[in-house]
Amino acid sequence: MAQANNVRCPVDRDETTTTKQCVPRRARRGIFLLIALVVIAVSTMAAYSFTDLMLAYDESTILSGRKTQADMLVESGTELARLMLAQSPTGREEMGGVDNNPAMFQAINVVPDLDPQRRGNVTVIAPSIDAMGEFSGIRYGLQNESARLNLNVLTVIEENYTVGDEALQAAADLGLADTDQAVVSDNIARELLMSLPNMTEDVADSILDWLDEDDEQRDFGAEYDYYNALPTPYGPKNGPLDSVEELLLVRGVTPELLFGADTNRNGIIDPIEQTYITTGDQSTASLGWSAFLTVYSREGNKTADGADRVDVNAEDLEQLQADLTDVLGNEDWASFIVAYRVAGQSGATASTGGDSDAAEAVSQASSGQAWSSSVLSTLDLSEGKVEVSQLLDLVGATVVVGEGNDQAVYQSPFANEPLSMATYMPYLMGLLTSKDYDSMPGRINLNECPAELIYGLPILEEETALALVEARGEQSESENRRFETWPLVEGILTLEQMRQLLPLVTAGGDVFRAQVVGYFEGANQSARVEVVIDATTINPDIVYWRSLSHLGRGFDVGTLGVRGEDGMQTLSIAE
Repeated sequence: MAQANNVRCPVDRDETTTTKQCVPRRARRGIFLLIALVVIAVSTMAAYSFTDLMLAYDESTILSGRKTQADMLVESGTELARLMLAQSPTGREEMGGVDNNPAMFQAINVVPDLDPQRRGNVTVIAPSIDAMGEFSGIRYGLQNESARLNLNVLTVIEENYTVGDEALQAAADLGLADTDQAVVSDNIARELLMSLPNMTEDVADSILDWLDEDDEQRDFGAEYDYYNALPTPYGPKNGPLDSVEELLLVRGVTPELLFGADTNRNGIIDPIEQTYITTGDQSTASLGWSAFLTVYSREGNKTADGADRVDVNAEDLEQLQADLTDVLGNEDWASFIVAYRVAGQSGATASTGGDSDAAEAVSQASSGQAWSSSVLSTLDLSEGKVEVSQLLDLVGATVVVGEGNDQAVYQSPFANEPLSMATYMPYLMGLLTSKDYDSMPGRINLNECPAELIYGLPILEEETALALVEARGEQSESENRRFETWPLVEGILTLEQMRQLLPLVTAGGDVFRAQVVGYFEGANQSARVEVVIDATTINPDIVYWRSLSHLGRGFDVGTLGVRGEDGMQTLSIAE
């Protein structure tokens, strides 16, 4: 029976009977096991592939989530900066200030976790400037945009800031200026641009041609004809720039000149970037022009407490006297300013080529009487005939009361003398204004700008500019350092020099720039943006936002800062 099961007997299709010869059949007992093994192997590989794919998707989801978290960390850091800038300057100082405040801006933990890979922080960082005005390292805070040269005010400066030949000659006669400056006084905007490293006259003039409203080509510039002849023609903007990067459209401006060797745009020259420097200049030149230029700088017309300054050119003189007495707390000062509006003469007019009556009035100042608030009652306050062009007009000024034999000359209580200035200048510059504006663009911050911009200021000789740079590098707690007139108070500049520079310089500024980095301490995910915030309004506005995440984190975690498991900040190596 068993043997019969192993025999196969073929059937003859033509016969109804079976052949007697049968063919033996081979045994196939393991075929199902082999099939089972193949099925198991295929299933295993399919399960492995599916599991591996799911793990990849899971990791991708985690990475995507952390990238989103990093973006939100940046949002948190930006809002932190806005919160700080929403305070008055006095309020900011009480919170540690915006210049270098690690407690407020370094390694602020937003996503707490015991696992460093999931612990998310945000750091607000900006380039630092050393005592000699050179870029050097980083700090944790915001950069005052007024520390840069505002391109959009250059043509305005050209039109409105004029140094007449007579004034220049008078200043030169007094040893206050170089007579060669009379030659460049018509090209002041070009001279400001020429202070930038590696700038040339043809590029400077091309930039100004791009900005000005006319189509007249400057000596070394380029106008419509040049741009229209390019393979891809376009025309000059003939108006203000929207961003500094727009300079790349100007003839002669290259990415190397604009951005320098700072390929990751972190504001410093990293060791790997140092190898790209081919100019042979110092590291400041290697950062490129973008580190020196802006189109956003503005300053508000507020006091340190956030109140409106008193406009000394107000029409209602009686109300002006009351306002001045209230904020200054000194009747002699307040009454003299009002009297100046009626019958005053600036102390600087005679030395800069004023009329003969003005010169005579100023010459009598040394022998004039001391001012008293009681003199104001002899003047008609119905109309202010004299306008204060700038607050320094009041320094060393005179007021002439009466006519003929009854004429009397009174000296300004704001004497042209450094010791006296140290007392009254914070009141003049901090509480008063001669212009009725909400905000003003473009002045350069003397305290925070790179040294190159100071050397490019007009009227100053190189030795004077160097003395100014060295003086600002010295530590000083003087209240006068809060105002742009501190070089005058400290005897570095004369009154006439300070008057010439005042339209160009400031010690304030209410627009700030920073890089905000969101990162995880133990993971590579990060986000980085460069942001510019305008604090001239009640709610600070973001006027510029650019993602730099594609250029990497920009800083190592040790520089950005880490936190231990107990949440206490671990100081970074940068400190």
